[in-house]
Amino acid sequence: MKGRSLGAYLEYLLAAGLAKLMLRLPSPIAYRIGEALGWVLYLLDGRHRRIAAENLALAFNGRWDPREITRTVRGVFLNLSRMGVEACRIPHLTADNVDQFIQVEGYEHFKRAKAKGKGILWITGHLGPWELLPVASALNGEPLHIVVRPLDNTYLDEAVNRFRKWGGNTIIPKKQALRVVLEALKKGESVALLIDQNLTRKEGVFVEFFGRPACTTLAPALLALRADAVVLPAAIFRRGRDRHTIVIGQEIPLIRTGDLEADIVANTARFTKAIEAFIRQAPDQWFWVHRRWKTQPLESRDSSLVMSDQKQP
Repeated sequence: MKGRSLGAYLEYLLAAGLAKLMLRLPSPIAYRIGEALGWVLYLLDGRHRRIAAENLALAFNGRWDPREITRTVRGVFLNLSRMGVEACRIPHLTADNVDQFIQVEGYEHFKRAKAKGKGILWITGHLGPWELLPVASALNGEPLHIVVRPLDNTYLDEAVNRFRKWGGNTIIPKKQALRVVLEALKKGESVALLIDQNLTRKEGVFVEFFGRPACTTLAPALLALRADAVVLPAAIFRRGRDRHTIVIGQEIPLIRTGDLEADIVANTARFTKAIEAFIRQAPDQWFWVHRRWKTQPLESRDSSLVMSDQKQP
């Protein structure tokens, strides 16, 4: 079901109808419906339940018992369903009321970064209600360029991007990202990248993530080095219904040794370590249903490219 086919349009109509319902209902009722759908998906989607459980067992290396894993997997499904509700209700957010729903911790780190007069590269992950993070930033006066992979369904892609642009954000399709992001950073603008997804060997480098080699996008490190950008880690956590906290971490200083390949790996390891630290704060709010460790090193060729934060110069 791709592009602008009849099937894609029908899928869009169904999603659009549900989104309008979530927008118009009182918040408590919308959340109850979303959470009920989350429970249904949890019960029916055995494949993603298994993926999440396997990932948690890998990440915590047998230290979690099966009951703890099961509780967290349920939380993952509920987090996704709640985020769906929150994304549908984005039009309720304005510059005047956003602070009632989304608090910010670590704002001083942003102010210090902004004072440098450089571009800011925000690195984040699929954690909490992640679609709200750029919206909140824009409504607080700092619109972002957001790099996204277009959805196969063109109708849905256009609808989702209307929410993402709320407050003045700009969407950058992934295929155009390197050139456009580099230009934006050199102009002193802000760019947000999700850096916690598995990639192929051709697209990424291997760094440690929860103690295991994970193929990770090299683009943030390359862009930050070329643009001399300030790198800030950030994440958004759900604290309750309609209550969220954005946490801005300290600037991650760039490693520059003159060896570009080594510097890309070292900086990517640092960026990934920051995202892992956020995930550890609320494991049930991360996207464990994705096979993060699917791509693995070829021992003879890639083992030298695996770097942890402890191995950095």
